[in-house]
Amino acid sequence: MADKISIDADVMSHHISRVRHVATDVGTAASAARSMNLGGGAFGVMCAFLVAPAVAVTSVARSAIESVEGALDRSATELKGAVADFDRYESDVEHHVASIRGFLDSGGVR
Repeated sequence: MADKISIDADVMSHHISRVRHVATDVGTAASAARSMNLGGGAFGVMCAFLVAPAVAVTSVARSAIESVEGALDRSATELKGAVADFDRYESDVEHHVASIRGFLDSGGVR
């Protein structure tokens, strides 16, 4: 069991930017899948019997890729919120500790 919890906001912020970068890369893959046209060109003429199954598989894959992109975006947003919450809590604790120290330093009388 840990004696303390330590959150490094800088490390977390770096991690958030990495998650957003991965989400952008996944978005690029989703965009490429959306622009794929198997029915046109030589493939569509020579392999017409494969177009329908390939389009179905491509559609499922595109949907899965888009879901992953959304999950990564939501993860980055939630991580950012968690870091902000920890920072706010730490600030509140520091404020209260400073108030208590001030009270004690003044002799404890107000």
